[in-house]
Amino acid sequence: MKIAFLIDQRLKMIVEGTEYNMILLYPEMQENPNKLLKYAAFFNGKPYVFNMSEILYLESYYRKTSIVVKNEKMRIKARLNEEEGKLPKDWFIRISRHNIVNMQHIKTVKGDEVEMANGDVLYISHSRRKEFGKNYRAYLKLNNRLI
Repeated sequence: MKIAFLIDQRLKMIVEGTEYNMILLYPEMQENPNKLLKYAAFFNGKPYVFNMSEILYLESYYRKTSIVVKNEKMRIKARLNEEEGKLPKDWFIRISRHNIVNMQHIKTVKGDEVEMANGDVLYISHSRRKEFGKNYRAYLKLNNRLI
């Protein structure tokens, strides 16, 4: 007796062409694995760990990065490019040379301004506006927030 387990629709091609007595289908996981992701940083020589979902945005000036969590800013010695590589691409997007925002915490977008949940207003650079619009719409659609 041959049994095939299909967890993902992409595996369907492997099963086709072979005769099985039973095929079990499992739905793909819908939970967002990013909820469980942690972000670690050193601030004043002490390690801090928080959930990725807590970070509102990151900003960088003079090779130092500030991590904004709620109304707090933590300054770490790191380049924004390095920190960008640690963040999940489906939640965080770079809007300018100085800022990476968490799309979960965007309150409004008006033209080239992004208002964050804490009231801070950040600006989208002209060169990143098109990419931001495309990725933000995809984020809204994926999370059923698009009207």
